[in-house]
Amino acid sequence: MSKKLALTLGSLCLMVFVIYSCSKSISNRTDELAALAPAKTDIDAGTWKTILLATPNEIAVPAPAATTTPDYIAQVNEIKTWQHDLTAEEKKIVKYWSAGAILRWNEIMRELVAKHNLPPYQNDDGTYPAPNANNPLAYPQFPFANPPYAARAYAYVSAAQYDALVATHHYKKLYNRAAPYTVDPTVNALIPKSDLPSYPSEDGAVIGAAVETLKLLFPGDQDFIQKKADEHKRARIISGAN
Repeated sequence: MSKKLALTLGSLCLMVFVIYSCSKSISNRTDELAALAPAKTDIDAGTWKTILLATPNEIAVPAPAATTTPDYIAQVNEIKTWQHDLTAEEKKIVKYWSAGAILRWNEIMRELVAKHNLPPYQNDDGTYPAPNANNPLAYPQFPFANPPYAARAYAYVSAAQYDALVATHHYKKLYNRAAPYTVDPTVNALIPKSDLPSYPSEDGAVIGAAVETLKLLFPGDQDFIQKKADEHKRARIISGAN
């Protein structure tokens, strides 16, 4: 191969690499998963044994506003406003989060574990600096998500998510409020419909449990975690499900 041809091929490869690395359309292998459509709604899941809560109703959840009140009608109108002017990005986040709240938040947790599973550089004297929980952004960042820490993180978040869902199902059956797309047929269901009562929101419960636990476990990543939570909330509102 001539030197000129080799240089040309090298330049082309570099250009392809730069273009690919700058692309904003690159997706992960699970980004295009189909929307979650459970075969069973588990309407009686509110009777399941909890792990952290003494009883499913230990945390009081107030009754929802009646579907005829101005407050509820305003909430439904908010959904319809979102749906009327959906952008491509908003459609994308609805699809992304529709694969399942537990799935997506566990993926986020794995991402945080991987980010923090890097041992620090050793000091000049051969010792290793330790992360400081009181100053999580200082080098080395807290936590060092080694296998024991990661295992505890997965356990804490999973237990919190489970109990939150058991409590949510308890109140769903108690209040039995229909989904917005059932109450108002002009609301589009952007995810598979379900006979499960819509209040309180199962996605909202998972968000609350996962976000607060993850912020404690990964205090230096609170902005990232909150950004994901805000995106998830927006996607759920737009979907018309709750």
